[in-house]
Amino acid sequence: METINHKIGNSTLSMDDDSLTIVIPRSYWTKKNWNRLAMIVDDLKESGFDWVYAPSTIESVASTEEKPAPRWKQISIDALSCIMFIMFVTTSSRRLYKLYHAIDWGKIDEISADVYRNGKLGAPAYAPQMLFRVLVLMYLSGTAFESSTLDRLATDISWRWFVGLSLFSSVPDAGTLSNFRRRLGPELFEKILIELIKQCDEAGLIGHQESYYDMTGVSASATQMTPYQRAVILAKAISLYLDEKEGGVAVISQNQIAAIALEVLQEKHPSLKKVAPEQIAHSQEKLDEKLSQPDKNEPKWWQRVTEKVDNLRQKVTETTQSTVEQLSEIAQQLLPDLPQTFGNPDATVGHTKTNGTMCGYRSGFLVDAKCRIITAIVFVSLCKPEAPTLITALDKHFEIFHFYPKRLGTDSAFDRDEVHRATLERQIENVATPRTPPGPKGVHRVDLFVWNDEGELVCPAGETMEKVAGPYKNGTERYQCMADCSECDQFEDCLTVKQREKEPPKRQLTTNTSAHKRAQQNRERSRSDEGKDIRKQRFASEGLWGHLNTHHNGDKAPYRNQEMDNIAQIMVAYTSNLEQLAGLI
Repeated sequence: METINHKIGNSTLSMDDDSLTIVIPRSYWTKKNWNRLAMIVDDLKESGFDWVYAPSTIESVASTEEKPAPRWKQISIDALSCIMFIMFVTTSSRRLYKLYHAIDWGKIDEISADVYRNGKLGAPAYAPQMLFRVLVLMYLSGTAFESSTLDRLATDISWRWFVGLSLFSSVPDAGTLSNFRRRLGPELFEKILIELIKQCDEAGLIGHQESYYDMTGVSASATQMTPYQRAVILAKAISLYLDEKEGGVAVISQNQIAAIALEVLQEKHPSLKKVAPEQIAHSQEKLDEKLSQPDKNEPKWWQRVTEKVDNLRQKVTETTQSTVEQLSEIAQQLLPDLPQTFGNPDATVGHTKTNGTMCGYRSGFLVDAKCRIITAIVFVSLCKPEAPTLITALDKHFEIFHFYPKRLGTDSAFDRDEVHRATLERQIENVATPRTPPGPKGVHRVDLFVWNDEGELVCPAGETMEKVAGPYKNGTERYQCMADCSECDQFEDCLTVKQREKEPPKRQLTTNTSAHKRAQQNRERSRSDEGKDIRKQRFASEGLWGHLNTHHNGDKAPYRNQEMDNIAQIMVAYTSNLEQLAGLI
């Protein structure tokens, strides 16, 4: 081609068959910026430009006799990209510079190598650390979706440097990121998080003295099903069971099937009592038409229901005729597998203290008090109880460090005997904010009855109580006040109506003795000066959850199943810990 020379402003562009030359005069910069650029280039020349090349320098993982090392794409950095990185990364992206140099990213390639099979055949793959850094940017910036992250990566110079892409390198597509997440799975992502936690520990960011645990609701990318829709799906599932088992549903009408579905669901959804079976039967016909369309794939939630029906059909013994009672039993067994949401079949509906009813999951973080490093994460359905997740988190912490934190601060959701028992076994001083225990309304509750140093149960008026019955099958025992309560000044506040009518009137209390004592110990710890300080610090630490929710999408689940949304929460924890570690640079 003919040489092209063109003047653009104060710059000159020249292009021929072999090269492109751009001349930018010194006058384009201020004196300060020019001297800064010259100093950086001179420093980089002495160090071999390592700082600019670092993100794209991907070393191969060592091969073994059984398996050759996977092959990674090698992306070169050209001179124009180098200059742009020098200009923008050093001046406006110091934060990314610190984050990049905080850890050895090659560890991610080592952890991930076993799931790649391109050592001999197949195209070179993006190095896992590069794709992982794309996800770090997504959660660091609080970008809602991977597609939006990739759009910004295509144009943001600092982001390209952080990932290891030159200005001319193509950006990975959304399918590449999706395949990467599925290839590694939550287990390997958690291993990568553990590697960072260990590095935080080596840097002295973990004190191992005091930890806090709390859970937050994570909203799923899904729409909650109505009780009516669940009734239609249950009726369809019963019909499918009959169709597979009896060769048709002629043995019972569609209206009878709908009535069974409504009866089973009405206990959980009283609003269905106003719905007629004919309405459900009519809607089921529409659902049949929708699911039978040849040009549409079956939704995942229906695939799961179908699998459950197949399992039931194999387990239930053959009978000559299906009765309403038998179909009701089948419906009860199908109930736990009915979907609760559209868009994400793994998400469930539950309650949180701050959001009320929502659709999604619960995410729990165990946080070390010293520098707010997250040492364990637990991710469960929103309908799961919170208390057992704390025990899981503590055991995950133990797997990393081989010991537990010495003290633990939690809110009232974890003032449960299973938690007190588990922390006592693990020799952890647990301080849970006391909750109001259940009991008869209008009278003194169980927490006002305390055990003295002699091991005796004492009522609020200071009278000793004796065991009169038990232990029962559930482990509880019944205690009764030894004194006549009629003359007690707390008579009206302590005894139930039935207890007042007895002669002589005496307060009775049914409780699990061991659990009662553990709950009393927790109250005493929480009310001590040290306990109050732990509770105060734990309350202050909740700012971390607010920070993660506000800036790193900690309260949102962007994917379409629990495994991938678990990875999202791991990335939230990873980003938080990386920020703390980078702060040391």
